[in-house]
Amino acid sequence: MKRSVFFVATLVLVLAMVFQAGAAPNPKEFKLGFMTSLSGAFAPLAETQRKGTLLAVAEINERGGLNMPWGKVPVKLIIKDDEAKLDVGIRRYRELVEAGINGFTGSCWNPMAAALNEESKLKPMPMISACVPAIDSFKKGNPAPGSFSVAFTPWSIGYIAGQSVVEGLGKKKIFFLSRSDSWGNTIYDGLKAALTKVGGEVVGFAEYPLGNVDFSSAINKAIQLKPDVVVTVQTGGDAIALYKQAYDMGLMNVTTVFNSWTMNYVAVTIPRATLAQIPSVTFHYYDVEGGVKDQALVEKTRKYAEGHIKMFGGEPPDAYTTLAYMAATIMFEAVEKAGSFDVDKVSKVLATGKFQTLKGESYFREDHQLVNQYLAYLVSGKASGTNMWDLYKVEKAFGGEEALPSLKSLGY
Repeated sequence: MKRSVFFVATLVLVLAMVFQAGAAPNPKEFKLGFMTSLSGAFAPLAETQRKGTLLAVAEINERGGLNMPWGKVPVKLIIKDDEAKLDVGIRRYRELVEAGINGFTGSCWNPMAAALNEESKLKPMPMISACVPAIDSFKKGNPAPGSFSVAFTPWSIGYIAGQSVVEGLGKKKIFFLSRSDSWGNTIYDGLKAALTKVGGEVVGFAEYPLGNVDFSSAINKAIQLKPDVVVTVQTGGDAIALYKQAYDMGLMNVTTVFNSWTMNYVAVTIPRATLAQIPSVTFHYYDVEGGVKDQALVEKTRKYAEGHIKMFGGEPPDAYTTLAYMAATIMFEAVEKAGSFDVDKVSKVLATGKFQTLKGESYFREDHQLVNQYLAYLVSGKASGTNMWDLYKVEKAFGGEEALPSLKSLGY
């Protein structure tokens, strides 16, 4: 009898030792993969994303790392450049996966975000994109279980633009200057949806392909029609060319020109006299004083901006800096709440949890779009500022599920 008890005890001890030896140790670092178009047409925008991610990682590591059940775990950032090429992006994303990343963020154009979402279906990964994805990415059955987005789709840009010009500026007769692709078309759909609710009508329309630099025909047409406002969707170099021509040709003498989606790196290149006449919508601005009533959020934004200014030689964060920063910080918060790096556990927290962000308390809808009361801001340009980056004044915030396409329209 004693021999049997001894045998059983020995067997249990041996099995425990074998199990312990075979079990994976608690990770000593969290590997965050980050990839965006650091070279190519989107490089200036991508650089702002890189800085936002670096700041988020620096902040978490300054407090010792992620708070995990087995102790503090530092974050290691691994950066890749997709060169604004889908084949390169897929290859380099797979390199990140092979390097053992525990989560991924980045992307600055929606075709890449869509392709990486498909990659995540093949090998699940907690993934939070830091761009404006195409609306199809959120239709039922399309989002990978671990793939989420901090930003909305171009549809919401159009919807918020409609709210801004009608409710914020009191303009109801609209000339829409579109781009002849899914970006322009989807913004237009969102604008029309907003006008159905808040009033207003489109009295003129023109569209140009990406990369166009001559907008004189549309400008002349708008001058003749004299609408209350010209709503534009152009970005980057297209926007710079458009606003210069609009100013030089006198469009701003007969109507308001409205930029539906702006970034600091574009605004800083526009002459101040022109910028002051272009109200705009932006994902985020580093100084929300006056446009946000929640003083705790104002203070949180101020501290965030100060950290960026300190880290990057006096330059404040841009809109896509905040996109990337929020993507990383939400990832970190989800991992801590899950108490694990396991993709299923982290994805469950992302799908069901609430997160404290620079946009206030936020959560992901069933379609994996982020919801909060400060989705975007209406800003007015400044004719002069205290420095080159003192570009805008936040006038009003727009947000909530109202500014997103209905779940029903997406198949849910």
